[in-house]
Amino acid sequence: MIGLLAAAPLATPPARAAGERDAGASAPASSALPELPRLAPIVRPEPDITAVRELDRILDQITSEDARSRENARAALDEPIPGIVDAVRLRVQDIRGSLDRTAAPRVLADARREGRKAMKGEKGEDERDGNKKKTADAKADKGAKKGAGDAKKGAGDAKKSAGDAKKDAKADQGAKKDAGDAKVAKKDAKADQSAKKGADDEKDEGDWLDFMLAVARPRDSAWRDVVKLLAMERMLVAAGTTPAVRELIALHAYFGELLRIDLQRQVAKLRDKAVPALIEARQHDAKIVQRWANKQLDLLGRAIPGEAIASNDTQILADVLRAYGRVRDVDAMRVILSFCNSDRARLRDAAREAISAIGEPGIWQLRDAYLDLTGVKPPREWSWDRVARELFGTYDRARLAEVYKLMDEGVAAASAGKPAEATDAFDKVLARAPLFERRKEMVDAYVERARSLSADRRDDALAMLRKALRLDAPGERAKKIEAEIAYLEGALLIERGTPDKFVLERAIELDPSHDGARAALTSLGDKVAERKSQTNRHIAAGAVGLAAVLSMFFIARRRSAPSPARAQAGTVPPPPPASPASALPPSPPPASPTSAPSPSPPPASPASAPPPPQPTASPASAPSPSPPPASPASAPPPPQPTASPASAPPPPQPAASPASAPPGRQDSAAPPQPQTSPEPAPASASRADPDLPAQPIEEAEPRSDDAPGAGARDR
Repeated sequence: MIGLLAAAPLATPPARAAGERDAGASAPASSALPELPRLAPIVRPEPDITAVRELDRILDQITSEDARSRENARAALDEPIPGIVDAVRLRVQDIRGSLDRTAAPRVLADARREGRKAMKGEKGEDERDGNKKKTADAKADKGAKKGAGDAKKGAGDAKKSAGDAKKDAKADQGAKKDAGDAKVAKKDAKADQSAKKGADDEKDEGDWLDFMLAVARPRDSAWRDVVKLLAMERMLVAAGTTPAVRELIALHAYFGELLRIDLQRQVAKLRDKAVPALIEARQHDAKIVQRWANKQLDLLGRAIPGEAIASNDTQILADVLRAYGRVRDVDAMRVILSFCNSDRARLRDAAREAISAIGEPGIWQLRDAYLDLTGVKPPREWSWDRVARELFGTYDRARLAEVYKLMDEGVAAASAGKPAEATDAFDKVLARAPLFERRKEMVDAYVERARSLSADRRDDALAMLRKALRLDAPGERAKKIEAEIAYLEGALLIERGTPDKFVLERAIELDPSHDGARAALTSLGDKVAERKSQTNRHIAAGAVGLAAVLSMFFIARRRSAPSPARAQAGTVPPPPPASPASALPPSPPPASPTSAPSPSPPPASPASAPPPPQPTASPASAPSPSPPPASPASAPPPPQPTASPASAPPPPQPAASPASAPPGRQDSAAPPQPQTSPEPAPASASRADPDLPAQPIEEAEPRSDDAPGAGARDR
């Protein structure tokens, strides 16, 4: 009997092993299992030059000698700047090498001491005001207590006098209620005092950067370095991202106790935003940073995984899951597994990346999760990655049951030769899960759908082919799909009248067996040759038409232009034939010492030719400059209303009567011409052109030599 009992436990493991083999045989195949995502390493890119310049500008302002510039720079620290984290990392390295480790703590301690003194002075005034208020409150409380004692005494007297039990009971209840209210009031007062004390303590701490700016020493290099470090701390806090908190923790590793207290305050301001970087700092190379990170997590109440995930921000929660994966915390495996089937893709991907990073140490948690989900133990020969893939595949099938149903319907339609129905089902699948693991099975359906479309729906065919190419970009059918896309693009260009041989040649290069691209390229060459043969004819016809248009233009212009003689006859009448004596120019008179620079004309000769008709000069007309005497060889031009000094002399004019010229009056500013006669012009002038009427000649008014407009003639 004892032997049988001893043999029973020995027989149990083979039976359990057989059960596990059966479970392994019934486990789903791994042909369609999802791939395990890999956790991306922490990358520190090169800083952006724009962010570096902006950081340098702010740091120069906050350490300048101008107080207004320092105030403006201090206000700008609370605004987040894109790319500031990498720029801060670069400048921190510069200060790390130039900081005076002996003078910097002394400068910071002096500034803190001065800042605390200034705050104590303000606190003393506040305390005096508070004491006055407390005294007034104490007096009021004393009066209230005295009133309550009197009320109790009155209640006792009433109890003794009335002797009513009901009234006594009510009085007792009222007294108890008052006592309870008094206790609650005391508790509230204590809570208010503690809250006020905490606020006062927070206020007493002060801001180290404000302390440093209050005792500005712009010429001290240690003061400038400390101020820059404190300013960059505030800029990282304003960024509030996990990489920014990593740089804050690096400051503690670089400068130790110099900035430790201020860093703790900045981490307390960030709260949940600092948790992912603090979890990663548990595995920091420096032991002092590890202890500091654990202490900060404990102060924030995020020391254990269940507390660390207590955040409503999806990005912070995803960073927390990845942080546990980077430190390979096995204790956080169960918390991470709870997010592997999350409806939010960001959390689901982060949890699976963390599981992949932890790897082999978390195999037992993976096996337990698989057993809880399926009710079947995974086979022992399965490695951790196989268990994880099976687990994730089961999660996906349960979450995407409808998607798998649509996928099966699409595959069935494609097998039945119905590409339109298959592509409709696949479109619904991709709308729900764009990265569906079976998306490669959709490629053939989309290609067949594109080939089945008519020639007038080439745009839709192109859309189908491009979708198929995205589903299986690096696959074996990619080149054939690209060739078909190039052929359809070339066909569309030919239809629109803008053919392009390059796309067709590209299609042949990708798929040499593409007959459609070869035929289109050949037809395109024939059309180009035919078009070239007709080009010469078109050019010749255009040249002939252009020559005809130019000839008609010149002929029309020649006919419309009048002859010079007709144009001159239509404007001014030709002068009469001059006598031989009138051909001689008048001799210039001798210059007078008091006259104007221009010589005065001599009296008209009886043999001189009569002048053309001139209008009567108005006394108010503006004076015109007199022309100089003309040379005998110059040709007589037609008469002009006003002769300029550079113009040629006027033509011969009819003879004037000697008696018509006013005696003793000669215009010094007038041109050297004889005075006109009031007699009408001779008939020879009017006979020159019978179409023009004869104009009478009016006598010019006599003027004085001293008149301002002397010598001016106006038509």
